[in-house]
Amino acid sequence: MPADGYPALNNPHFHVITGASGAGKSTLLNALAERGCSVVPEAALAIVQEQERCGGDLLPATNLQAFMEEVLARNLAAYDAARALPPPVFFDRGIPECLGHMELLGLEIRPGQRAEASRRRYASTVLVAQPWPEIYARDRWRRAEFERATRSFEPTVAAYTASGYGTRVLPQVSVEERVAFVLRQLEAAG
Repeated sequence: MPADGYPALNNPHFHVITGASGAGKSTLLNALAERGCSVVPEAALAIVQEQERCGGDLLPATNLQAFMEEVLARNLAAYDAARALPPPVFFDRGIPECLGHMELLGLEIRPGQRAEASRRRYASTVLVAQPWPEIYARDRWRRAEFERATRSFEPTVAAYTASGYGTRVLPQVSVEERVAFVLRQLEAAG
């Protein structure tokens, strides 16, 4: 039972794919979706894209605290909404790393936010995409050079291990081979 006294809502059918920016997570998730798996997109990128479309200022550069609170709120809501999806459900990033980055950035995390987060757990092993310079590409939303983009990798993984998750590194192979690897991991756990 979490420290807040509420039972965790563990879900062995909820799988997080996380890791380095530009390491093939979205491509892998799209391939899993094409094979009929349920996929929940990354909240932070969705917010940035929405704000750019509407000319809003809920962006990391203009209001980091409010932006991260919205990322957390959407991750919590996405977790709850995903209960209605057929398993397995794959999440592009998850709640622990949102809290971990908020801590790392020195942002306020209210006790209620921690309590809400602690009640929502994913499968015990998180799949991790390591930095992969051969496929890293800058685009409209991924503007940093590879070396700068990899700085968040260790804190991202550390947020999950600090929350009691194990990690499994995704091999740096073709998309089809990655999909097969992921599906084998689910069979082995299942």
